[in-house]
Amino acid sequence: MASLSDRALIPSERDLLAQLEHRDCTYCSDGSLVRDQYKGNTAIVCDQCGVPTVQLWNEA
Repeated sequence: MASLSDRALIPSERDLLAQLEHRDCTYCSDGSLVRDQYKGNTAIVCDQCGVPTVQLWNEA
């Protein structure tokens, strides 16, 4: 898994990620949602199929 961005998350972002982590993936039958990176942004993605559920765009 890729390491997460060092960008500080605001409380609402942390809450959103925490609520989604460890849920079952809705796109495949075997996956679980985990915190990772997607296209360089902090995200919640499926650990099996890699489909992102949430992506937080980092400020440039």
